[in-house]
Amino acid sequence: ALKQPMGQKVLTNVSVVRLKKNGTKFEIATYPNMVMSWRSGIEKNVDEVLQIARVYKDVEKGEYAKTKDLEKAFGSADQAAVCLEILAKGELQLSEKERNASQDALLKEICTIVADKCINPQSRRPVTVGIVEKALAELHFNANVSKPAKKQALEAIKMLEGKYPIERAPMRLKLVVPCSSKSDVCDKISNIADKIESQDTSSTFHSIIFLVHPEKFRECDAIALEFKSDGGTLEILALTVQEEGDASIESQVSAASQLHPSGGEAPVQRAPASSPAAGEGLRSATAPGVVFATREDLMRHMKSDWHRHNLRLKSEGKPLLAHAEFVEYQLLAPDPDAAPKGRGR
Repeated sequence: ALKQPMGQKVLTNVSVVRLKKNGTKFEIATYPNMVMSWRSGIEKNVDEVLQIARVYKDVEKGEYAKTKDLEKAFGSADQAAVCLEILAKGELQLSEKERNASQDALLKEICTIVADKCINPQSRRPVTVGIVEKALAELHFNANVSKPAKKQALEAIKMLEGKYPIERAPMRLKLVVPCSSKSDVCDKISNIADKIESQDTSSTFHSIIFLVHPEKFRECDAIALEFKSDGGTLEILALTVQEEGDASIESQVSAASQLHPSGGEAPVQRAPASSPAAGEGLRSATAPGVVFATREDLMRHMKSDWHRHNLRLKSEGKPLLAHAEFVEYQLLAPDPDAAPKGRGR
């Protein structure tokens, strides 16, 4: 428990948010794990975030900030208002263990958001969280516990685009405008849209369903606003458009061999789980779940990029990639001939 003056509330299990202003340090006491929820807009009730609506000079010692210091630094002695400013702009104080755990959880959340918002431009299918994690690790991306996950996810996407075959999934929109403006609007949408999927004309209105990059949504909205008084509307049909189906990775094996002709990947056979011969054949520690029919197949694997990549992961104490995961990793890896070496920051 923290030390408090007589008659004051005893604070336990506290996360401290600190802000230094005009050379003076101010602190507030918050509940653990609630600060980022409030900053990201998940938690709306500040009473669920603040343990007490008072500004401290030192939370651990239980020393309140002086009124004159508050007025000098913030121009006001309003405790609630100052608490909100510190909550929004202050630095969350964490122990090293808490910071590492918080960063790991935040990075996982960022990677999940990136995977939800992005596609592989070659297959038009979703990318996996695991591949996003590996790509960001190669780019030395560091999660900042003081910034919302969504904002950092958008920054991460911009880092990945151009270096990896990852891009924002398009939105599907429906624009309805008066028939009298059909030609002009269609020209504008054609210049903005990735793809016009369908058009339909009634006696009064013309509708267009199209795909567009999320960054161009405001341009589309501006077009709709021009015709709002005449009944023009813009409807979001889907925030992200991705190809669906099960053949997301295995169907790209041949594409992987074209992208990486020097990979020398050995043909492999997967033994059915129910097969009595599953324990027979030759295995390699760097080929999880794979049985090689001949020694020649095993030797080809030992010379492959998959084997070398898993050896490196094993030496770093990281989980090995199954063959399908490695194929996806190859598809998302930057072209070594196109990208300069040492692209890390």
